[in-house]
Amino acid sequence: MEAILNEELNQVFENAAVALILVDKEGRIKLINKAGEDLFGQRIVDVKGKLAGEAFKCVHAFINDYVVCGKTEECPNCPLRNSFEDTYNTGENHYKVHGNLDIQGEDSTYQLYLLISTSLLNVTSNKYVLLTIEDITKEIDLQNELKERGKELEELIATRNKFFSIIAYDLINSFSTIEGFAKLLLEESSSFTTEERESFLQLIVNSSQNTNRSLENLILWSRLQVGNMDYVLENVNIVDLINDTVSQLRAMAQKKNINIEVSLPEQLCLTLDKFMISTVLRNLITNAIKYTHRSGSISINLEEKEGRIQVSVKDNGIGIYKENIAKLFKITEKFSMQGTEQEEGTGLGLILSKEFIDLHNGEIMVESQIGKGSTFTFTLPL
Repeated sequence: MEAILNEELNQVFENAAVALILVDKEGRIKLINKAGEDLFGQRIVDVKGKLAGEAFKCVHAFINDYVVCGKTEECPNCPLRNSFEDTYNTGENHYKVHGNLDIQGEDSTYQLYLLISTSLLNVTSNKYVLLTIEDITKEIDLQNELKERGKELEELIATRNKFFSIIAYDLINSFSTIEGFAKLLLEESSSFTTEERESFLQLIVNSSQNTNRSLENLILWSRLQVGNMDYVLENVNIVDLINDTVSQLRAMAQKKNINIEVSLPEQLCLTLDKFMISTVLRNLITNAIKYTHRSGSISINLEEKEGRIQVSVKDNGIGIYKENIAKLFKITEKFSMQGTEQEEGTGLGLILSKEFIDLHNGEIMVESQIGKGSTFTFTLPL
């Protein structure tokens, strides 16, 4: 190799911590140090005399395997080319110019983010440009990731604020209903018949129960969001869990003369969080009762399919319009319906249920037809 630098400069050049590349007027490489070889994955024996774009496998440097470095539409924006050409032609050095190169790797294309500095050197009566290149790809990727995380956090905070304002509004309405009917009974009780008083009291009871369930779900969901909810996996017979939940809710169903049929195996043990899955079951069965007419029916089934168990809660109630099904599990959507006897809801129970099922690596789905009823199904891995 032709001696371009003296021995002392060669040692400094070779041992520098940043990539150093010496190029001529055309951008052909004369020298590259160890840091440069590591950065671009090329050795001096491979790249000496080559154009920079060719040597570093810039994706814009080739057309049909022919080297066209400097001749494609993208080349005028190349930070390497612009930097060394300007320094060579004007004598003005550049310091840490931001730029990026699209590099063709063995299996895929990737992008390098660089800081490029240039110096004009006169060596053995020849002019060269010394390129100093710092790889800041990891720093840029980290900055982009932090920006994306920041954006997601802002959206999440905005969504939660909106959600809490909706829930607060619904709870205020529920308490107002309770207060209104209680005052009416207290102040004008004598003007109502026994049947009317019983009807008002039933409305107060229904509204109180709904408000209580909404507050329970809200507290659970809030704890889940801030990481204050214990996630305890244990071996549980899910058949017993379903039967226990149905037993707790039969009285609620009997008030509307709704029959609950259960089709389950004798035993099926799974590893799960008992509290979370019982909450999911309670929410689904309560909803089925709420949206089923008097003397209607609800069926609960459990079966194994392709290494997973599938639990379905089917009713023959009022059903859900197709355009509203997608809103059921989204916190960004405000969607709730009145039950068949004006039972209120916030929709939080289904959102909470989805999060609990997601934590178990399961899925929750719904099929529904207006006037014919709905089937809510969740799966859990065996």
